[in-house]
Amino acid sequence: MKRQIMGLLVGMAFLVAAAPVLAEEKPLAKPDVLTEEEVFTSQKLSSYDTIVIRDLKLEGAELTNIDDEEMPKFEAMKPMLARTVTDSLEMELKLRKLFKTILKNGTPQGKAIILEGSFTEFNGGNRAARFWVGFGAGKTYLKVKGQLIDAETGKQLATFEDRETGYKGVASLESFDGLFPHQAKSLGENIANFIQKLY
Repeated sequence: MKRQIMGLLVGMAFLVAAAPVLAEEKPLAKPDVLTEEEVFTSQKLSSYDTIVIRDLKLEGAELTNIDDEEMPKFEAMKPMLARTVTDSLEMELKLRKLFKTILKNGTPQGKAIILEGSFTEFNGGNRAARFWVGFGAGKTYLKVKGQLIDAETGKQLATFEDRETGYKGVASLESFDGLFPHQAKSLGENIANFIQKLY
């Protein structure tokens, strides 16, 4: 009898100790639309009524295949690239009717999430390599990383990284100033796809 009671007590102790682990919900599945993704929330983003989209930061990004002669042109277009990603993402979220309120660089109110991030690389590519070598050599691309944060708690809901080589970035003989704006627009669309899958 003592053994049965002891076994019962041990079993109950195990269940009490394991309860927090069992109660934790699994995070949502990765959408698999961006280069790298990590999802920490088990709650659909549709439970939020507001998203605040912050312009991607430009400082500290790696510059590749942009020479001194091209630098003034590149520096002049950088702010436009950040706005293009934000504008493209905002438009896509509105078209898809995601979130009641979409704010650009605003102050979160109500049940809100914040999207913030930064450019990590601007690669101007190499036209000669694209022409003579092909097979993706010398491609022009933009790289970004970002996160979705619960505005009230500061808790990280998801993180992502993406590299956009689209709009003829692999094969085109155009220079980066003709390709980057289109790639920035595509990045906004890609991030909208990521958010929609979590919505």
